[in-house]
Amino acid sequence: MKRIFYAYLLILLLFPTISYGKGILRDAEIERTLKIITLPLLENTKIDQQNFKVLVINDSSMNAFVTSGQYIFIHYGLINKMETVEQLQSVIAHEIGHITGGHYIQRTSDIESARTLAGIGMILSAAAGLVSGDSNIAIGLAAGSQSASKRNFLKHSRTQEASADQAGIKLMAAANINPHAALEVLEIFKGQELLTAKRQDPYIQTHPLNSQRISSIQKSLKTLNFKKNEKDKNIDYMYNRMRAKFKGFTEKPFRALQTTNIKKNDELNLYTRAIAYHRLPDLNLAQKEINKLLELKPNDPYYNELKAQFLLETGNPNEAIKYYNRALELEPNELLFNVGLSRALNSIGKYKSTIKILKNIYDKDPRNGRLLRELAIAYSQNGELGWASLLTAERYALYGKFNDALFHAKRAQSILVPGTIAWLKVEDLILEIESINK
Repeated sequence: MKRIFYAYLLILLLFPTISYGKGILRDAEIERTLKIITLPLLENTKIDQQNFKVLVINDSSMNAFVTSGQYIFIHYGLINKMETVEQLQSVIAHEIGHITGGHYIQRTSDIESARTLAGIGMILSAAAGLVSGDSNIAIGLAAGSQSASKRNFLKHSRTQEASADQAGIKLMAAANINPHAALEVLEIFKGQELLTAKRQDPYIQTHPLNSQRISSIQKSLKTLNFKKNEKDKNIDYMYNRMRAKFKGFTEKPFRALQTTNIKKNDELNLYTRAIAYHRLPDLNLAQKEINKLLELKPNDPYYNELKAQFLLETGNPNEAIKYYNRALELEPNELLFNVGLSRALNSIGKYKSTIKILKNIYDKDPRNGRLLRELAIAYSQNGELGWASLLTAERYALYGKFNDALFHAKRAQSILVPGTIAWLKVEDLILEIESINK
C-alpha cells in the first residue's frame, strides 16, 4: 500500500492545474486506441511500455503535458483539433521527448515555488480530481485559472521545447510515421502567439513557440532517413472512430447532430448520433442508432458496451448486464468493462458478484475512482465495513479531500483486525495523510 500511495503523492505533487478542475475521461475504447497509436513511438526508448499511459483530460481547450516517466495527458480539445492520426502522434512523440529528456524531473524544482505562489492545497486538490478518474468532480481552485504561478509550474523552456521537437521527429521517423506532421501541428498553433493570454490555448503558454523551432525542424526533416511505408488503414479507422465518439460525448447534443448527416447510416455518423441522442435524451432514437451499429458489427465489444451503458443509464440494469457480459466475452482484458458491469450489478443488489469481479482488478487500476466507489458500496452492503471504509478513504485521498480520507481511514482502522493486510494498508494511509496535513 505504501508503494502505491507514494505513487499517488508523486503524481499529485507533479500534476499541473492546467485542467481547470476537469477530470480524466476514462473510456476503454479511447484508451486502447491511444495505446495502439503510441506504442510504435516507444519502440526506440527505454520507457516501460506495459505501464505507460496516454490519458484524456475532460477539457475542450488544446493542451498536452507530461508529469512523470509513464503518463502523458491530452485535452480532448487537442485530439478534436488534430485532423490526422499522424498529427496526434507528433504531439505524443513531442511529449515523449520531454520524458526522455528528463524535463519533467527538472521541473520538480519548481514545486517549492508553486507551494509559495499558489498554495500546495490548491495543487493537490486540482491534481486529485484528475487522478480520481471521476469527471463529475468540481474542484474549486484558490486562484484564477490563468495565474502566473500555474503557467510557470508547467512551462517548458525554449531549449527544452527544441530538444523535445528533435526527439519527437526522430521517434516518428524511426517508427516510419511521417514526421512532417510535427510542422503541421506547429502551424495550427502559430497564429495563437498574437492572441492575448486569455484567448490562447494552454498549449501555447506551456510550450512556447518561436520561428527558430520551426526552422530547426525543417532542417532536421531534410536529413532524417524516413521510409514512407503504406499506412495501416485500420489506424485511420480507429482514430476517426475515436473522434466520432468524442464528438458525441463532448459537443452539445444538438450541435453534434447538426454536423452529422442524418441521411447517412455509415458507421461513424451512427456512432456520433447514437451518443448525442442518448444525451438529449431521446431514448427511442438512441436505441435505434445503437441497434443499427450492432447490426453492422454485432461482435464489436465497444458497441456492446455502449448499448449496456445506455440501458443502465435509462433504468434497465438487467438488460445492461447481458451486454456488459457480451462485451467481456469479446474483449475479456478490458478492465473498464468490469467497472461498468459492477455498477449494473450493484444497482440490482448483487454485491457479492461485484466484490468477486472488482477485487481481482483493484490493484491493476488503483487510481480509478469509480472502481473504488463501486467496490466500497459492495463491501458495505455485504457487511464488510472495514474494507468499505478503507476504499472510501483511498477515494477521498485521490480527490485531495484529505480530512475526509483521514476520517474514513481511522474508522476502518477501528474496525479491521490489527495485523491484517487491510489494517496495514490503512495504517500506511493514515501516516501519509497525516504527513501531508502537518
